[in-house]
Amino acid sequence: MSDDTLKIEEIIPTIEKVKNTIVTMEKELAKKQQEADEKEKLLVEREARLNEAQIHQTQLEFEYASLESEFKKISDLFSELSDKEEVSLDVKQLLSIYIALLEKVFEGKPHAKILYLLHGGKSEMTRQELTAATGFTPAIVLHSLHELNRAELINYDEEEAKASLVNRIY
Repeated sequence: MSDDTLKIEEIIPTIEKVKNTIVTMEKELAKKQQEADEKEKLLVEREARLNEAQIHQTQLEFEYASLESEFKKISDLFSELSDKEEVSLDVKQLLSIYIALLEKVFEGKPHAKILYLLHGGKSEMTRQELTAATGFTPAIVLHSLHELNRAELINYDEEEAKASLVNRIY
């Protein structure tokens, strides 16, 4: 029996070493699992940001196509007005022409400001509110309201002195 006791006592340190090795391996495994979880979390966040970026890109592409369509309409309109079949103008040049027409020929500043205000938070405003917001005289605002009403861009009720958008331009 003393031989058996000796053998057990000789085996105990080996068992302790194996036990310590197992504990160490379990700690390392837990550490590696934690690192893997963190990397997976980062990957999920990156995928979410990528999806958001793709959605944003799709929206921008749609807006670009819409703007391109609007600029094509403006260019076509300018071509018709100038009696030329093919007019290739830079967008900046074309917008400069329209701004000059609005400001000098059509006195469009009040018109544009009224449309801009009606596209804001309120789609319906009184003539007095528009006069106060635009800074133009009441006569100019009234004149602009009538012209915008004739162009069917707004509805203007003379009795209530209220202007409202017919439909949103943008």
